[in-house]
Amino acid sequence: MDKKIFTYLLLAIFALAFLLRVVGLDRNPPELFGDELDVGYHAYSLFKTGRDYKGNLLPTYLQSFNEWRAPFLMYVTAPFVAIFGLNEWGVRLPSAVFGTLTVLLLYYLVYFLTKKEKLSLLVAFFLAISPWHIQYSRAAFEVALMLFLIIGGLFALFRLSKTKSPQWAILAGALFALSLYTYNTANVFVPLFITLTCLLYLPFSKQKKHIAIVGVVFLIMIIPLVNNIVFGHAADRYRQFSIFYNQEIVGKINLMRIYPNTNPLIEQVFHNRPIEWSKKIIQNYATAFSPQFLFIHGDVTFRHSLHEVGQLLWFQLPLLLIGLFFSIKKHQKEHLFWLGWLLIAPLPASITIDGAYHATRLFLMVVPLSVLSAYGALIVAEKLAGFKKKSILLFCLLTLFIFFIPLAEFLNYQHYYWQHYPFDSWRWWHCGYKEAIQSLVSLESEYEKVMIETTYEPALKRYLFWKKYPPQKVFYLDDQIKPNAVDGLSGFCLDEKTCFVDFGGVLEEKQVKNGILYLISHERNVLANWTNDPPGWIKVIKTIKNPWGDPLFYLVTAD
Repeated sequence: MDKKIFTYLLLAIFALAFLLRVVGLDRNPPELFGDELDVGYHAYSLFKTGRDYKGNLLPTYLQSFNEWRAPFLMYVTAPFVAIFGLNEWGVRLPSAVFGTLTVLLLYYLVYFLTKKEKLSLLVAFFLAISPWHIQYSRAAFEVALMLFLIIGGLFALFRLSKTKSPQWAILAGALFALSLYTYNTANVFVPLFITLTCLLYLPFSKQKKHIAIVGVVFLIMIIPLVNNIVFGHAADRYRQFSIFYNQEIVGKINLMRIYPNTNPLIEQVFHNRPIEWSKKIIQNYATAFSPQFLFIHGDVTFRHSLHEVGQLLWFQLPLLLIGLFFSIKKHQKEHLFWLGWLLIAPLPASITIDGAYHATRLFLMVVPLSVLSAYGALIVAEKLAGFKKKSILLFCLLTLFIFFIPLAEFLNYQHYYWQHYPFDSWRWWHCGYKEAIQSLVSLESEYEKVMIETTYEPALKRYLFWKKYPPQKVFYLDDQIKPNAVDGLSGFCLDEKTCFVDFGGVLEEKQVKNGILYLISHERNVLANWTNDPPGWIKVIKTIKNPWGDPLFYLVTAD
């Protein structure tokens, strides 16, 4: 095939990847959820003050209201927020851009390893249309950036093997280190996979100087991270989700040991932490490869998956199996590389409590699965070419049939994503807060005080984000809900005017006072529909509805 045609095809795939990740980014997913707002407000604070919103100067780990977070996505997002504003575009565009660039970078990585244009184009195409990759490139998830950094580090490492240039060694070490500052999955995956890659492609006896440069750069750059893990708060979230700290496992062990008619010594042999940990790891690891997860429903969380399709499209299943069989049979270096990636990728998720179906923690699987699908597609194409010699009509019919199935499935996926997904997933994306807060902000100057219900979802970060509240005023805020702190209600105040409270259930007449604007939840604070028939002591200023048209929030005051 002519070189120009390959170039045009690559540009077409890149354009397709860009459109699938950028079009309607402010509309679908239907709203910025809590973690995205956190990313955006941290980025806003870094841009405005050089500090995170808790006041830490140029932190190597960011302090949020309820956790500590890896910082690199926030630093990358800061210039986007500066250019596009504190909104959906400013927050989501970095993931969309780096997700799109990953498609291009993966093409070059595969081509560098194999020198096969068709295979490289197919890999890029499969990643471009992957529901798994699209889902995480259209929201401010850290993993899209993490994958870009890891593939960039691999490309630099392979360039190093050819050029022997120390610049590539420095770049590889830096990109791998930055991936560890992006999402915790990289902390386990990157060291293991760098080791595998060096064993396959960089014999130590010939490359020890350059491998040493990669290692030194990597180790120097992760010193602050290691310090945070050992002496700081970077390991807090890991402890929260790790099976090694899970009290349910301990409870199960204790329960098994006290069954009637059992010998305590024997029970200790069969029921102990190493055995239970091993069982959980194996279960999580095996489930990551299950058809239920990969092809049927995907992640159980609506933010991570559409549920109507799996993490991959169905037509990839036979291609994946063909590609897997081919790679195992070939047993060549390039095939061992992708198989090794596929086997290592689920390990970080396997040591977490809910890692079996967690598409975020399993996100690194998307690359080897795309590569194996591409190998399978090439083999199918070669078999089809054999039919062409026997019967042009049969060849054309088979080609149309094979082309139609993926196209129909992809169009079905896109139809569901745009027409149905916003209605099915709205609760997971915390819909309604944008309209509610923006409406409240437009009215709050008319009132002496504002009181916001904060038990439906934590409302503080939503107010800070959509109001574009000055970050320096939040640095030392105590956001802990305290009993009887706000006019006899549990809560806290942001300033003299704005307070976040727990009304304790249904809003009562005695809690409503003149001169105060209230933002309340229909689910938590209202028994009936107040849009048309509110109590006599309430004046409903505005009703905020969910995508189905049902009441979600009310802006009210005393009547």
